[in-house]
Amino acid sequence: MPQPSGTGRWPSSAIVWRTCVREIAFVDGMTQAPPGASAWQNEAAYAHLLEVICGLHSPIVGETEVLHQFKVFASALGADQQPLREVTQSLLVDARAIRARHLIGLGSRSYGSAVRRHAGNAPRIALAGTGMLAHEVLPFLVRADRRIDLWGRRDAVDPLDATVTYRRLDGACEPIEEPVVLVIAAPLSSGDIARLAARYRSVTQLIDLRAEGVEDPPPAVAPIVSLSDVFAGVQEASRAAEVRVAAAREDIRLCARAHVARVKLNPSGWHDLCA
Repeated sequence: MPQPSGTGRWPSSAIVWRTCVREIAFVDGMTQAPPGASAWQNEAAYAHLLEVICGLHSPIVGETEVLHQFKVFASALGADQQPLREVTQSLLVDARAIRARHLIGLGSRSYGSAVRRHAGNAPRIALAGTGMLAHEVLPFLVRADRRIDLWGRRDAVDPLDATVTYRRLDGACEPIEEPVVLVIAAPLSSGDIARLAARYRSVTQLIDLRAEGVEDPPPAVAPIVSLSDVFAGVQEASRAAEVRVAAAREDIRLCARAHVARVKLNPSGWHDLCA
């Protein structure tokens, strides 16, 4: 269970929550924050903790791992830390509610998520590329009811999933009957794209992620989604995320005020929070 700090930075009576990227100490109201640490009290402390637990201070805003880490910390508090246990349980209840109202799916702001939105429910996707961009996009496209053809020039590539089949761009292949969404995540020429498209009886959409797409437009084998279209979708998602984060922060402020109003913090509990 979490124990008093016993480290040089924090007083021996502090209860410290440690994660891979942060260290937060629960201390009494008379404790001075050590050099380099920030301190919050009462309502501000509760609000700051809620923001951290909801992932608003994480490198990937809105991620859920920090919530799981705090849950483990809270579950390990002993009976002699009952006041802090009550506060952590209140924080977990509020954090789950705030996430449900504002933050579900907030991390979907990437090229992969944008391509997934454009691909919709297509039963088959042909993804051209084995580099960094293709590796970013591929996990967003994998699902149990979809076949993915991963096209490249390498001899072999380890499949990400049983639904993914690796195919050589220069290899022999009978025409594939199933309609396909073609995603170009490699610097192929327009001619290369045309030859890849010809391996399928029907291409329903072509998503072109090439920076070269402006100078070397893809062949008109299907309706085209350009890199600028995808980028606009990412920007729109980022703007929407900012609105949702702002709403979450306001909700957190109200939760902190309500918590302090309904529960007078016990003098034997924590008054200050340092990080």
